[in-house]
Amino acid sequence: MSTPPLTSTDAAPAAPVDLADLTPLAASSTTTDPKRTGFHHHHVALAPSLPELARVFTSAGYFLEMLTCEDRRLITPALPKMRLVQTWNRFDGPADRHLVTCELDPGQVAPSITAVAPAADWYEREVFDMYGVRFAGHPDLRRILLPDDSDFHALLKDFGQMDRGSEEGT
Repeated sequence: MSTPPLTSTDAAPAAPVDLADLTPLAASSTTTDPKRTGFHHHHVALAPSLPELARVFTSAGYFLEMLTCEDRRLITPALPKMRLVQTWNRFDGPADRHLVTCELDPGQVAPSITAVAPAADWYEREVFDMYGVRFAGHPDLRRILLPDDSDFHALLKDFGQMDRGSEEGT
């Protein structure tokens, strides 16, 4: 049995994102072994380019799989950073997973990508709630899991750690 021809309601599979479109937006882009890393590409981005990177992915038919954060301040205390992490993939065609990471200084505001990728809405709210990272341009940046009056961010590595001096009774 042959495959029926595409009709006007059928969409052809999306072509993979053109890596040349990402080159001016990412500080670095590398092709990775998906059997080892789970991703086909890793892009390191600067914060101001995140909305435009999201636009390139969504225009090429990709969807935001997830957006989260890593508190890396205690990993390298001399260079404390927070890391935003995004993964993008597509439904049509073979898997083509992209990992996008972005280093932020503690307290640095990241641009929201919700205008380009509406699925980022609750992800960005969760990152704000759990890590304290703010997103400029987010339509409703407020806590999503913890009470509104919480004065802490539960996934920060130093959350709940006592001051060493008070622990020793000094």
